[in-house]
Amino acid sequence: MGDTGEGAAVGAVAGALKGRKAKKQVEAQAEAQAEAKVAADNKAKLETIKKGMAACLELEGYTVQ
Repeated sequence: MGDTGEGAAVGAVAGALKGRKAKKQVEAQAEAQAEAKVAADNKAKLETIKKGMAACLELEGYTVQ
């Protein structure tokens, strides 16, 4: 019976380690997605600012490329 208990303990530890690794992978993926969203949001905001600046400058007679 000792072998069964040891086998169960080894299996439990291996399962816990596998679960922890999977959790870390999910967290890393979520963090990468969040960073990508922030970058995309910042880019969109910058484009909005550029358009506004261009519109103001063009109203004053400047040419904006």
